Amino acid sequence: MKAPICGVCLNSDMLCMACKKKLDEGKITECDIKVSRLISEAAKTFRQLNEVTINKVIEGRNVVVVMCNKGDSSKLIGKEGVITKKLSRAAGKSVRIVEVSGDIKSFIQNLVHPVPVVGLNVLYQADREILKVIIPRDRGIPIPQASFAEIVRIVFGKDSVIVNE
Repeated sequence: MKAPICGVCLNSDMLCMACKKKLDEGKITECDIKVSRLISEAAKTFRQLNEVTINKVIEGRNVVVVMCNKGDSSKLIGKEGVITKKLSRAAGKSVRIVEVSGDIKSFIQNLVHPVPVVGLNVLYQADREILKVIIPRDRGIPIPQASFAEIVRIVFGKDSVIVNE
């Protein structure tokens, strides 16, 4: 398993100098450390987790988003969601697994899966950009809208709004 912290720190309660420096500089967070260690512990039972790469963990008010490499999401979710359920219980929040992608729309589609993103518009205001995410009229996203907006703001530095059309 590859994680934001080194293998030694994954299996220890303390951080090495290099990982401590990453934490102090804001390159990683306490949530990166906590979730990486939880996944490392789960890898003892679920061997497929030894093959995954965790790029970043983002903690919102009601949700934790684990960003992984393309193709790793199914391994992190586990059969019938058993691994994400275990992570959710340990973290005390809902856990979403999102594969890293090169563009905003793919990331947002992965974040709100299984709800399809019908469109994505950028509204330009004098001092900021707002992402307008359009989903089908009869659907709601699987995480609270406030948490969605918080995650998008952390990842892309933009405000966002969900619109049903």
